[in-house]
This record gives sequence, structure tokens and C-alpha cells, in this order.
Amino acid sequence: MKIAMAGKGGVGKTTLAGLLARTLAEEGYRVLAIDADPDANLASALPLDEDRRVTPLAARADLVDALSGRGGLPGGMMLLNPDIGAILPEIRQSWGGGHALLTLGWHKGGGQGCYCAENAVLKRVLSSVIPGATDAVVVDSEAGLEHLSRGTAAAVDAVLAVVQPGSRSVETAFAIRGLARDLGIRHVFPVLVGDRGDADLEAVQAALGDWPILARLPWDDSIRRADLDGRPPDIPESFRPALRRLVLSLACLCPMKGAP
Repeated sequence: MKIAMAGKGGVGKTTLAGLLARTLAEEGYRVLAIDADPDANLASALPLDEDRRVTPLAARADLVDALSGRGGLPGGMMLLNPDIGAILPEIRQSWGGGHALLTLGWHKGGGQGCYCAENAVLKRVLSSVIPGATDAVVVDSEAGLEHLSRGTAAAVDAVLAVVQPGSRSVETAFAIRGLARDLGIRHVFPVLVGDRGDADLEAVQAALGDWPILARLPWDDSIRRADLDGRPPDIPESFRPALRRLVLSLACLCPMKGAP
């Protein structure tokens, strides 16, 4: 099962990705986390097994060029199906007692060109995950709709549209659902994070109409404090029932081969 986070910047995609990955691991699944956000900070939301930070693949132009064939093919051509096996150890970290984190971290400065090669590599990473070697893949996507608009997320089974209380966040969620459906992704669910009570919940659900919120993780100050301290947050006990229901819902909709 491959799950992508999407939503406006700052709504909590990375936090949710980390919490979901850790809950899956606690439930006995083998989890691959992929950081495809330009900020590349999913590692800060996961309990790493070693004090080592890898250089994001996006910052390794030599690897991207080698994988995509960029620079070695004529007329700006590039490989659309690169062999990624050789470089995975260089961008892989271990977390939570043996689960894997791949840090892609696409980022460019102004005027530095398109992301064609990088998106080809990400598509290849998503499509090459071997069922049985990993039960679940959690992808922390960049803010906005870039990955969906480029079709990069087409290799996922479900998209979680992360929303906070507010009309702009809800509007982005609807745009995410539309793009995901265009890509043939059947399962797109809103997840509400950071609400401060039932009034917020009711307002967001009213704005979503007949599109039901799949999970709700209300405001918890311990998440903010952990971020300020630069450490992975503990999973709040009040979140655990909702996270377990989220895992169960996703597992029922997208059965995981080899899962417990």
C-alpha cells in the first residue's frame, strides 16, 4: 500500500506522515517512508536508528544525472525508467528499529530548470517497491499540487488530503481530489489536523459537504513543543485511536500483501 500526503504548505503533512508511518510500524507493518518534500525534514518526525543525516538525492546532481541519463543523451533526452537499485543505500536511513527512510528532497533555486529528471526518478522509486519486502509506503509530498499535477503520485494507492480549519485549506483539498481522480487514484480522503474543538470539526465537514473526514487529529501542544525542540514528537495518547482507525481504514481499502 502506497499512501501520499498532499495539502497546502504548513498544514501538517510531515507531522501526519511521521505519525502514520510510526503507527503502521507499531501495528507490525514494514514501512518505507519517502521524503519527497523540497524541505526534506521527514527525518525530524521519525525516530532514527543512527545519528546520521544523508544528503537528499536532489542535492546529488551526479546521481540524478547518472540515473536519468541526463547529460549523456542527446537533445536533452533522459531515461524515464532509470535503474535506482545502486543508489538506494546512499539516500537510505534506518528508523524505528529497521524501517527505511529515503530522502529525495527536490529543491532548486530560481531559474534552475524543470524537475523532469527528478520526477522520473521519484516515479521509478514508487513503482519499483517490491510487494512483500515492504508492507506500506508513506510519501511526504511537497506543498501544493506539484507532484499530482506532474503525475508523479500516480503510482500511489491513496492520497490523504491534509486540511486545517480554514477555507483555503479545504479548497486545496478539493483541487487535490480532482487531480488525483484525473490520475486514476480512486482513494482520496481528507484528514483534519490541528482543530481546536467540535466547532472547527463541524465547520470543516460542512465545507467538505458529502466528502467525509477520514481521521481527525486535533491540536496538541506537545507536537509544537517537539518541533521547537528539534525532536520527533511522541505520539499523543489521544491520537492513537484515530491513527489506528486510519490504518485500519486504509488497510481495508488498499490491502497490504504480507501485512499482519
